[in-house]
Amino acid sequence: MFAFVIGIGGGSAAGKTAVAEQLRGLLEPLPVDVINQDRYFRKSDELPRYEAPASGRSWPDHNHPDSFDFSRLKQDVAAARNGGQAVIIVEGILVLHDPELRELMDLKLFVDAASDERIVRRIRRNLAWGYDLDEICDFYLDSVRYRHEEFCEPTRSEADIVIPGGHDERPKRDELLAQVAQRVQSALGATRMSERAGLK
Repeated sequence: MFAFVIGIGGGSAAGKTAVAEQLRGLLEPLPVDVINQDRYFRKSDELPRYEAPASGRSWPDHNHPDSFDFSRLKQDVAAARNGGQAVIIVEGILVLHDPELRELMDLKLFVDAASDERIVRRIRRNLAWGYDLDEICDFYLDSVRYRHEEFCEPTRSEADIVIPGGHDERPKRDELLAQVAQRVQSALGATRMSERAGLK
């Protein structure tokens, strides 16, 4: 039986990982595997560069589709579909960008959070990782916000459901994710019934 594959896209620090983990909990006791797109970043010397139009500074472009090894990601998702798990969750800023990867998904979600909330989360997270505040802010202003509008935000239109990721939107997010979990469970139940019927 093929696993049910869920794609979760959205901007940097929108709450994708938290949504994936919440959904994993809602789907218990089903076996769920989470594949994070960050595991497919190319090596530092293979990353494209971004020249900031205003400052002229050059940055490694972590928010461009060419920054990821989509070929390996698609191979791993395709293999995971038949790997014994009931559900596969694929999450990352550009998982809804590639048409062939989207074809492997049974359900596509986009986590939406306001830009001011995302930058606050990003600053806190990157400070905890040991980055300098000025570097975090410069990289966001020079690169991240432009690449978000260019590559990430357009993938919202590919989503089946937009999940609110804001701090004050938790009740609506909980409601929608509960509906998603029910949808997945129903789909898997229908698949099992169809398989049993085929064995008769």
